[in-house]
Amino acid sequence: MKIVLIYIISLSMLFFTGCNDRDMLERKDGVSLPAVEGLTMQRVDDKHVRLTWNIPDNIPNEIELPVNVFVEVKEIINVTKTLPVFNTTLSNAPSEFLYEIPDIAKTYHITIKLNGSTKVKDVNYSSNIYSLGQTAVIAGGQ
Repeated sequence: MKIVLIYIISLSMLFFTGCNDRDMLERKDGVSLPAVEGLTMQRVDDKHVRLTWNIPDNIPNEIELPVNVFVEVKEIINVTKTLPVFNTTLSNAPSEFLYEIPDIAKTYHITIKLNGSTKVKDVNYSSNIYSLGQTAVIAGGQ
């Protein structure tokens, strides 16, 4: 009986794992935005930091210009937990942002991403595109 049970379990595993359609897991064609370049952060005073960056020249032709810049701030609670604090979208391709630190004793990550819309809209795909982010760290107590 034990051998029959092992045989049935083996056939079941073969049945469920042998019939995967890998084609649907491949990357879909589409347009992507490059990440911002040269992200730097400077302290203005005890409560403010100025972030500056460069917008790359290689923005795809399929993206409407000017692009937007998405700013996201997260408070670092511990190694595995963050708390969203602030986010905004800046229009007209800015290259700097002044941020007021809520609590100078806490640590924050500020992520900057490019955001744009595709010129051609397709109902099967999102026309709102984000780049990978670049992150600056505001260390608590500095």
